[in-house]
Amino acid sequence: MKHIPSKWKTQKLTVQDLKETEIHQAQTLYEKGSHIHQWDGGTLDEAYVKRCFQEGDLPPGGRKEHFKIQVITMKESRDFVGLLVIYHGHPVPASFYINYLSIDPYYHKQGLGQEVVKELLDIVKQHGFQEVRANVALKNWGAIRFWSKLGVDTINGVYGDQVYGEDRFADIELIKTL
Repeated sequence: MKHIPSKWKTQKLTVQDLKETEIHQAQTLYEKGSHIHQWDGGTLDEAYVKRCFQEGDLPPGGRKEHFKIQVITMKESRDFVGLLVIYHGHPVPASFYINYLSIDPYYHKQGLGQEVVKELLDIVKQHGFQEVRANVALKNWGAIRFWSKLGVDTINGVYGDQVYGEDRFADIELIKTL
């Protein structure tokens, strides 16, 4: 499978590989999405973007050359509006995995996330991938609605705590066959 381009565009946005000079700005954007930890039980990783840039956020046995972290900017203003973290070929070579997608809360409800994912699904299909997977915190109802609306809605598995509770957390892996 070919990797997605290092730079691609949608109607309103440019998506491109993170540059070292953008790490601080991208980390600030990542931290704006830290509210998700109330749903996934995680904690804020204050070095997430730098670690992704240097080492990748890899699955077990993964290799950095199959990993990408990309920044999403407005075409006209070049404002940073989002982050996309992906892995090519996990858990099987024909799978494209979306590790993390976040749009700055200031830009929510403008359709930017949908615009990114619709174009990304087309690119991924053109590059020969047969499915797209995304992992979502079970308590993150907004994200479940978002992915479901885009057709990434087949539940492949539920992982994490087996009993519900305020301090219990689980994720679902969603799949869309291309």
